[in-house]
Amino acid sequence: MGSHLSRSSVSLRRFALGDIAAVHGWFNDKEATKTLVGQRKTFSEEEAEAWTRSAIEDGEDRKYAILVEGTDEPVGFTALYGLERDSGPELGALIGGDWRNRGVGRPAEALTIAKAFGEFGAHRVYGEIPVFNEAAKSVVASLGWRYEKTLPGHGKRDQESFNCELWSVVPPDFYAAAADLALD
Repeated sequence: MGSHLSRSSVSLRRFALGDIAAVHGWFNDKEATKTLVGQRKTFSEEEAEAWTRSAIEDGEDRKYAILVEGTDEPVGFTALYGLERDSGPELGALIGGDWRNRGVGRPAEALTIAKAFGEFGAHRVYGEIPVFNEAAKSVVASLGWRYEKTLPGHGKRDQESFNCELWSVVPPDFYAAAADLALD
């Protein structure tokens, strides 16, 4: 396991058009995307531009560029999908390149969850995690999330279906588990 970053060295910001190249790189990084529920076979520069333009807009979904102190461009993104849902928003995250397994995910996801509860008033945040994504399950468990159930055949890749696990967190559990990150 690589060195772990402190909460103060990881931050979030809204997307800008200057992030198109980074977005294009992340979604074409097979290692970065192999554990996502949904995958694209290809992701063109035009698709990266459309995705980035969508990420800039306010709407039911919010996407944030992950920054690491000392880097010039974002290293990945987090998202809150479905802020208007009664069930609460779904957390998404992708970290590209050499930044995977270096301690970026936990503080980036914590900052995003804190936005869900603080800025958007969510009562719960959930996520659908492929059963084989042990890193994601470890991160959310460290942030107070609880396993709810397995969703059989929920994902499909190369004509093969796979199970996903449904995990969620509520504010008291999250803030107790993330106290070491000094989110206030």
